[in-house]
Order: sequence, then structure tokens, then C-alpha cells
Amino acid sequence: MPPSDAATAAACHLRSGGQRVRARLAIHAGLSLQLAPGDIVAIATTVELLHNASLIHDDLQDRDLLRHGVATVWSAFGDNTAICAGDLMLAMAYGALGAVTQTSLLPALLNLTLAHTSKAIHGQCLDLAGPQHDDIASYEAMARAKSGALLSLPTELALLAAGRAEAMPNARYAAESFAIGYQIVDDIDDIDIDSDPLKIARSFNIVLMLQAGGQASARAAAVKLAQHHFGCAAAAAAELPGGTGDLLTTLIQRLAQRL
Repeated sequence: MPPSDAATAAACHLRSGGQRVRARLAIHAGLSLQLAPGDIVAIATTVELLHNASLIHDDLQDRDLLRHGVATVWSAFGDNTAICAGDLMLAMAYGALGAVTQTSLLPALLNLTLAHTSKAIHGQCLDLAGPQHDDIASYEAMARAKSGALLSLPTELALLAAGRAEAMPNARYAAESFAIGYQIVDDIDDIDIDSDPLKIARSFNIVLMLQAGGQASARAAAVKLAQHHFGCAAAAAAELPGGTGDLLTTLIQRLAQRL
């Protein structure tokens, strides 16, 4: 079967760049836990394909024209092909996970992946709907689901494959706390864009939410909240077995420096 437009579009998207954070988290965790090389590759491929599928669909929903300075899939190939390309990458992600050598664990690995993918989709729906309640708890729930789900999945899959399932809740808490901090940093960077009166969609921006709630120094409050979540993430990451959380700790430190 010749490559479809969806396959071509997906390949173009992957070539456009990115930090491959989720794949790196999977590789680091897999090496720390001494997983078989093939299993590390399978997990890293799965989480990175899931994340990039979400980016293709996210760009379409937000009507973003560029990613990493390159035309987004929908703007280059059209809406329909973008939907198909994202769907193709979702399917390929589950296919990649099927390559793990520990076949007895495959049902559990698949169920974990499904749960986190579903949570990320729920988080995206919350983000698209915009803030229904201007409170920090709603904001944190959105960030925890939208970003945290696929940030915790690499480490959780590696822990499950290594027989260290007892550490999975800690890994999830660390990644979700990091995700909330990351979202806050992103909101601070995007405050001018999100506060543009010509922007149609109401943004789920923590600084704007705090301002609307009467917070005198909204940016400073947002920074303090991000620092709190980064601290929680770092403490949880430090408790993960075999240095599994060391890369996440490095990412936390780098992002905290932007505040």
C-alpha cells in the first residue's frame, strides 16, 4: 500500500522538530530500571507518538499556523488530513507498545496507556471549553489532565514493566505537579496574546483568572503557585527508585529558572 496523505503529513510533522521530552523520559526511566533495550524503544515510541498525535489535533483546534517555525499539518494539508494524521499516529502508538517482550504485562501496559490517553483527551476538552469557574482548582485539574497525563505515562510504563508498580503513584504526582508548573510558566509567557481583546476564545490563563478574581499582583501570585508545584514535583521525583526521576528533576530546574 503506498503512503497515504495522512502518513506523509504525519512524517512531515515529526520532521518539524521538538524536544522529544516524553521519549527522553521513557528512555531515562527504562535505562535507570534496566529494562530490555527493545522495551525501552517500544515505550518511548508509544508515548512520543501519542503526544505528537495530540499536537496535530491541538494545532487544528486552535488554528495555529506554525509549530517550530514550520507549517502545521492542518495548514499545509488541510483539516481532514490533519484529523487522519493524528488518528494514524494514535493507532501507531498502540502498535508500538505491542512490541514489548514482556507479553504477560501487555494487557496492563495497554490499560495504563488507555487511561492516560483518555485523561489527556478530557483535559483538552476542558481547555477548549475555557474556564467555567475562575478558580485555581479548576485550572489545576485542566493542566493535570491535559499535560500531566502524557508526562507521567513514560515513567509509569517503565515502572510497570520493571515490576515497580508501587512507585507509579509518586511518578504520577511528580509529573502532574510539573505539568501544572509548566502550564503556569506558559501562561505567563502568553499573557499578552491571551489578553488580546480581539481573541475570540476565552483563555484558560492563570494570570488573567487571578486578575479577574481581584488579585492585586496576579503575576507574582502565579509565579508563587508555579514554584510551589515545582517544589512538590522535585520532592516526589527524588523519591523514585534508581534515579528514575533525575531527568524530570533537571527539567523542573530548567523551567523554574524562567520564572
